[in-house]
Amino acid sequence: MPIVGILAFVLAVALVVVAGVWAATTLSSGGKHTAATKKASPSGSSSSGDGASAGAGAVYPYGADVGLKSPLRTGDCVRAVWTGTAFASRPKVGVVSCAHGVPDGQVMAVDAAKDFGDARDHGGERCAGDVKGVVGALADAGVYALTPTEAGFEAAGGGTACLVLGRHAPIGGAIGRFRSPGSNVWTTEMSVGDCWLYVDHTTYFTATLTDCADQHTDQVIGSVTAPKAMAFQDALRRANTLCGNRFASTWAPGSDRSVFGYLSDESNWKAGFDSVVCTVGKADRSRTTGAISSSATTP
Repeated sequence: MPIVGILAFVLAVALVVVAGVWAATTLSSGGKHTAATKKASPSGSSSSGDGASAGAGAVYPYGADVGLKSPLRTGDCVRAVWTGTAFASRPKVGVVSCAHGVPDGQVMAVDAAKDFGDARDHGGERCAGDVKGVVGALADAGVYALTPTEAGFEAAGGGTACLVLGRHAPIGGAIGRFRSPGSNVWTTEMSVGDCWLYVDHTTYFTATLTDCADQHTDQVIGSVTAPKAMAFQDALRRANTLCGNRFASTWAPGSDRSVFGYLSDESNWKAGFDSVVCTVGKADRSRTTGAISSSATTP
């Protein structure tokens, strides 16, 4: 599903994900900087019914409409198909591979309630607090508390699954603490504080997550929402400017650092992912070590 500076401008190059290789789209007039994206597979259909069980011996912790026969665990990656308005209805949920399943999001915590009433009345509130930092660090994510039904409470272990899901496009991979240095990160899963290494492979690039103490080219500092009337190609050309207007004065006030902007692909843009992920790095795009603060100095 999920990226300008001084290098030569390459306009709107679109590549295809093949055998784990990224799809890429050229960013702005500042240089050859691209946005990595994974493509989601077609959504599955949702099942009917809202009971806790269906069929002899079948128990659904969250109800038959959700479709899961086993409780979710912290770290599970999921696809979610909304039965109504996103984040306001009960989704059909399936567990998928974090690395290959193009997940909509991930279970970041499971809130254990003392009884069904506690889960129903307070599980969602506790989930929101538990994952607030993760949601706030992503460009376009929300929290959904998947509470057990009364009949499924015991099968769920009393747990409310705290899901962090993409609002308009699949997040596409693991997020937060479930990632490790050396893994590739997509634009949609880049979080504030991430440091990553831009590696140019001529026809595509990778963004490899690193510890900020190690060599990297970019540090994620936030995101901006493109103006509603802005077309995708305009956003590509103006990504640096959009991020620079918001962050350059505090993150790159001198000439040695610059602020860069990264987009997801056009299909995600049309789906509503109109966020530009903003990073800071050396103006000449060389590697650096150490996290920087908003004053653009090393701590």
